Amino acid sequence: MKNLVWKSIYFGKKGFLWAAYLLFAFYIYYLVTSSEEVGAKLIFGGLGIIVLSIVILFEYLKNLYEKMIYALTVECDLQKAIALKGTLKKKDLFNGFKQSIIIFDSLLLLDEGNYKVCLAHLHKNQHFFHSTLDYLFIYYHTQMYCYFFLKDEENLTSCLEHLLKLKNVKKKQMSGLFSWHEITGIRYFNQNRNKKCLSELALIDKNRLNNREMTYLLYLKGQSLLKLNETSEGYRVLKEAKRIGNTLAVAQMI
Repeated sequence: MKNLVWKSIYFGKKGFLWAAYLLFAFYIYYLVTSSEEVGAKLIFGGLGIIVLSIVILFEYLKNLYEKMIYALTVECDLQKAIALKGTLKKKDLFNGFKQSIIIFDSLLLLDEGNYKVCLAHLHKNQHFFHSTLDYLFIYYHTQMYCYFFLKDEENLTSCLEHLLKLKNVKKKQMSGLFSWHEITGIRYFNQNRNKKCLSELALIDKNRLNNREMTYLLYLKGQSLLKLNETSEGYRVLKEAKRIGNTLAVAQMI
């Protein structure tokens, strides 16, 4: 039912936009046909074609970007996401999606298991990531998982401190991109306080998670259960993470 509602809203917005574009096209057609002078016809027609071409290109690229994000976060299909990114970069004549691709690449490198390369990518683009609180949140959150999988406890602890400082920022200044319970859960896991970790993970609203996010959550939960010698439930959870994680590196290491 929830998916049906969101799909209805999504396609409703798309329908409204294309209706507006169509109305604009008819208006340009009217101006061209009603103008008596050839020069006016050429001006209206030329401007109309240019504007519509840019709008249609943007909508095409936006659709590619949405498919790219869906492939990574819902289908967890890395090769499909990479192929779509390549098409987007090739077609993006005005580099309008350059910043979005910087963020996407940080997630992709993490999901590929290229943790050191991911950290280098974040460092290279740190000025961009520090430009807004949301981007800064993504910056430290991605670093957190890189250090977690690299078993770099010192940098992980430092990264968690930076993240938890952001918790004090007013909510209106930052979107709810990630769950604080997840971050606290990783801190407890790093401290080998596995029961506390599981308690925090249990507080996460699973309905808000996509398959990519759920895979990381289940991996953490499964590892915590194994440390508590709850092997049957631990392996069951990890098996579920492997199933929905598809080609993600975190799923392949299970």
